[in-house]
Amino acid sequence: MQTHLILGTMGHIDHGKTSLIAALNGFWGDGTPSEKERGITLDLSFSNLTQRDKNIAFIDAPGHEKLVKNMIAGAFGIDYALLVIAANEGVMPQTLEHLRIAYLLGIRDFIVVLSKCDLVKNTTLKKREAEIAMLFSNFQGLKYRLLNASIYDKTSIETLKSTLFSLPKLKRENLGFFRYYIDRSFSIKGLGCVVSGTLMDGDLSTQDKIWCCNLECNLNIKDIQSHNKNTKIAYNGVRVAINLQGISHHQLKRGYLLTKKGYLRGFDRIEVELESFSDVQHNSETMLYLGALRTTCRVLFLDSNKKFATLKTKIPLFSIFNERFILRDDTQTLGGGKVLSPIIDPMKKSQKLEYLKFLSNGDFKGAFSILLQAHKKGVGLIGTMQRFRIPQSKALAIAKEIPHCFVCEKALIAYPKHTRALVKEMIAKILAKNPNALLSATLLHQKQNFIAEEFAFDVLNELLAQKMLRKLESFFVSPKNSLQDTKSVEDYLYTTLYNALHHQGYAPLAPYNLYDSLDIDRKSGDAIFKRLTNEKKILRLSHKLFVCTEHLTKLLELMRTIIKKEGYLDLNNLKSHLNLSRKYLIAYLDYLNHFEDIENDNGKRRFK
Repeated sequence: MQTHLILGTMGHIDHGKTSLIAALNGFWGDGTPSEKERGITLDLSFSNLTQRDKNIAFIDAPGHEKLVKNMIAGAFGIDYALLVIAANEGVMPQTLEHLRIAYLLGIRDFIVVLSKCDLVKNTTLKKREAEIAMLFSNFQGLKYRLLNASIYDKTSIETLKSTLFSLPKLKRENLGFFRYYIDRSFSIKGLGCVVSGTLMDGDLSTQDKIWCCNLECNLNIKDIQSHNKNTKIAYNGVRVAINLQGISHHQLKRGYLLTKKGYLRGFDRIEVELESFSDVQHNSETMLYLGALRTTCRVLFLDSNKKFATLKTKIPLFSIFNERFILRDDTQTLGGGKVLSPIIDPMKKSQKLEYLKFLSNGDFKGAFSILLQAHKKGVGLIGTMQRFRIPQSKALAIAKEIPHCFVCEKALIAYPKHTRALVKEMIAKILAKNPNALLSATLLHQKQNFIAEEFAFDVLNELLAQKMLRKLESFFVSPKNSLQDTKSVEDYLYTTLYNALHHQGYAPLAPYNLYDSLDIDRKSGDAIFKRLTNEKKILRLSHKLFVCTEHLTKLLELMRTIIKKEGYLDLNNLKSHLNLSRKYLIAYLDYLNHFEDIENDNGKRRFK
């Protein structure tokens, strides 16, 4: 399998980034007429260089200060930064700006090229080397290799090539699903809509269904191209062009996120850890760069040290834990950092700060404990990949370590101690209203869907052990329940449901509403309804309408009498005799259509 690296070229305007790439692979990135006319890269350009089983993709970003937004879009998802500094000029404002951006985006490995070395003496080169060492000393954890080069010196270009091909592939985390920010959207004659971007996480196959988070729609793949070659599957960490069906390139914008449906939720705010280069004011509006997305945001600090903040936006953000971002104003990079909480939870400010501190330190057990305090009805573990960037299996293991936490592996929900108290309170209310209620895990889930059946069963068994409930067949009942073991539960349910339906006459409740009012679980209720129907004691008129046969017989006599007296039967005159809602009247009129001596004349039922 071929190894792929992505290098982002950075540096001040006219320091020779595009010329250097052209010397390496023959590709001139200044492709548009305006770029050729002005002699500068205006937007991102993409090319590659291959040697045996290794492919290096170059993202050439513009160096002009007014085009930093384009540079940032290209810097997301790269493995290494190729920082180009002209030997005749040295470190310039955009050199520092690009280095800051790369640092904030978590890029730690740099190849620094002193270009245009043929224009200066050795003493100047030594001076530049010292300047670069001083520059990098201001950024903790950065590593760099320094090379001298000139596009007119083939040896220096070959040395650079050799260095680039010796770079190891950096290990990328595989989330188990793909994420892909669009950095370009365009149309190709005969093909239609094409988007390009870096496959940030996961792999992408032509068989996959793509979900566009921003448009909330599915997209179909016609073809995938990776590094100028058509492929059935593109792997994590490569540049990918996707030919899409059924959508215009005008609808897909830079910064839109493509992924699998159901994996990411969008919020109009995220909570972050911030590192600032300038004094960012509370409640100030700045420009947020997240992936290839660029949008305005309001910065709301959560602590006096301005380390933790909420970034509030006007559009939903589909971010993920530990994702990097940049904040800028019109002229400079203000700071940036990493997303700590991409999913916004209802918390007190003190809880939120504690939660963010745990996340900042990678203490997911501590973070889980705070979530359990904040969520009285349990915490879903389905979104742990977005929330913590960990698989569900790891989230389950962490939740199990928390004292008094009940973990439902099937439903993927963790319940704190106080949720158990809520369920017990609900059981007490059911029994107070209906001492003969037949409790089951299914019934409790039916009444409150936040209660997983596994959890409900555990609570019921606890009450059974405490002798606050007793067992009757498969049900849990109050010790005061009047139903004796000698009478079967089925007979009790049969009598109870039939009597309830009979009492409701011509306006019976829908089955599920009836079950709920009588505290009967749906599975048991459906079994009784099936038995009553088979015995012809009740008749099904529609999906949700079952009527006692005795009542229906009387109603049929009434409807035939109305036709005889008034010559027809429709909604209006039936309503004058039966003060029922429209859904019942229509069902009863439709029932008449089954009789051979009745015809439907534009809504009026008459005898033939």
